[in-house]
Amino acid sequence: MNADVHAAVLVLTMALVTWLLRFLPFVIFRKNTPPYIVRLGKVLPPAIIGMLVVYCLKDVKLTA
Repeated sequence: MNADVHAAVLVLTMALVTWLLRFLPFVIFRKNTPPYIVRLGKVLPPAIIGMLVVYCLKDVKLTA
């Protein structure tokens, strides 16, 4: 298998896995969404943004 075919197979595999991970919750929770999933949907985005801000500012020296 040459490098181009190998790269194409890797990209297609990653695309399929990403698509499945994004599509699967809609299939599993078709009728009603459990309350803990709704709560995570409300709480996680601000928490992740906060973690990214803290991570980006971890090496900033305020006295410099």
